[in-house]
Amino acid sequence: MSAENCDAPLSVSLRNVLNSIQCIRDRVRDGESNESDGAFNLSNFWDTLNQAVKAVSQEATKLSLAFSRPPLPSVQDGEKLSESILKSVLTLSAVYYWLPKSQGLTLRRQVRDATVEVLEGVLQLLEVILSSPLHSLTQEQLTSTGGVWSACDQFPQLPK
Repeated sequence: MSAENCDAPLSVSLRNVLNSIQCIRDRVRDGESNESDGAFNLSNFWDTLNQAVKAVSQEATKLSLAFSRPPLPSVQDGEKLSESILKSVLTLSAVYYWLPKSQGLTLRRQVRDATVEVLEGVLQLLEVILSSPLHSLTQEQLTSTGGVWSACDQFPQLPK
């Protein structure tokens, strides 16, 4: 029995977040960052980006933990988890768009690719939760299939 069969309202909430994150990922992958660099502060950008990445990692951990053992989260808790992960993803994608073109094509591409990788990791985690039998999901299965943590760990390695 998958999450789809187990708790339809919870599944709908997670499916909606999955669809939203897919759209966000596609926009980041295909989009361009900021055109101008008016009062851009690179140090502030890196600090904010790293905070956003940590927030996504923390929210993914909460989501993983919530589904790694019975009982399933309530519909209300599931909606809160969904809102939190979506908010963290939106923040991360917004920060990517702060990086102006004047900072260089290579840097922008690296930040974009790293951001997309984090988003894809969150999507993998959500897909596992939605498609696997929940009674058999283990913490190890969730962490091994959710590449979000390894993607988040790569951000400090970007050239600054």
